[in-house]
Amino acid sequence: MAYGGVAVSGELSYCQQMIDSITGYAVIRLDGKGVVQSWNPGAERLTGYRAEEIVGRPFALLSMPEDATAGRVEHELRTAAETGLCETDGWRARKDGTRLWTSVSLNLMRGPDGQPIGYVAVLRDLSERLQEQVAAIGMEQMLDSITDYEVIRLDTGGLVRSWNPGAHRLKQFTADEVLGHHVSMFYAEEDVRDGLAEREMAAAVRDGRFETEGWRVRKDGSRFWANVIISPIRNAENELIGFVKVARDLSERREQEQLVQRQRDEILELSTPVIQVWDKVLVLPLIGTLDSMRAARLTDGLLERIAADQAEVVILDISAVPAIDTDVAQHLLKTVEAARLMGAASVLSGVRPETAQAIVHLGIELGTLRSRNSLRDALQLALHIVKSGVNSGPVVERETADV
Repeated sequence: MAYGGVAVSGELSYCQQMIDSITGYAVIRLDGKGVVQSWNPGAERLTGYRAEEIVGRPFALLSMPEDATAGRVEHELRTAAETGLCETDGWRARKDGTRLWTSVSLNLMRGPDGQPIGYVAVLRDLSERLQEQVAAIGMEQMLDSITDYEVIRLDTGGLVRSWNPGAHRLKQFTADEVLGHHVSMFYAEEDVRDGLAEREMAAAVRDGRFETEGWRVRKDGSRFWANVIISPIRNAENELIGFVKVARDLSERREQEQLVQRQRDEILELSTPVIQVWDKVLVLPLIGTLDSMRAARLTDGLLERIAADQAEVVILDISAVPAIDTDVAQHLLKTVEAARLMGAASVLSGVRPETAQAIVHLGIELGTLRSRNSLRDALQLALHIVKSGVNSGPVVERETADV
């Protein structure tokens, strides 16, 4: 018969060698009552039990105490007996009392006559996979809790592969509407034509990180001003496998900044008013300190008024400027030169004794700029210039006697 003689014994020996060579899985034979009958090296590696320590003992020895009390192994054996197979994942106990998360496949064995003769239990350690799943769940929960920021993953081609609640709140799209679509769907049409998304990802790969601010588009077509950070994702071999993209809405902040800038511009305009006091005569009263930004606005505003009023004389009144230093003097001289190019002569007024001393002490050369110590005297000089027609080029005489 096929079951007698050396041939059968040799085949069984070969099968035993195969089972003993499996070290990544526990392959255990149980009798009909769930008592361990064989134990392979993989089982010893997973549980810490040697064969002589467990053969002849119940398979339930590997169960957690609460599962043993609840009769879990008996339930699994009954299921396998009724259906031929029972597969479960759960905690099992090692010899040292620690636990491991395992996948258990319990298979019913039948003899030559088809009658049940026991079971084969195959166990696999899934502890590492469980940790990864827990970490992934934790990461997903963490991302789901972020509602003020868009945090999404892109593949190497820029296709959206993940979508968090913050992204939905920011851009109004659901995950089903964006997953698998290119990230450029959130860009303005002109930026799509220019290949902005591709250039941003290329910069992230090149520099390790890319950050920018710009317009992005919501589902309803409205635009918002976004801060965007794109970072490459690399595997253990340092190969690019995708990108993480973080974005937030800065529209409100940008509006506030623009409002502050407008208010600052208005204040600058109020602090540097150009006043027409006579036909072809303008007065620019300077109040407070004079920095580069304010000086630039001062010059722009003055040149516009010179052109609009066809002014021939400009009086720069510095009586309300607290101090004159080299920088302030340079700003004034640049304004005077710009006015000269527009065909207007300049007169400096409001030069107090301490101001004159500071100018001399600092060695500031005002060139051909004429000065007066009072606005009244400066106005008289301006009217004289207009009436005499001396309005082309600088006034070459510098009268310091009045200072």
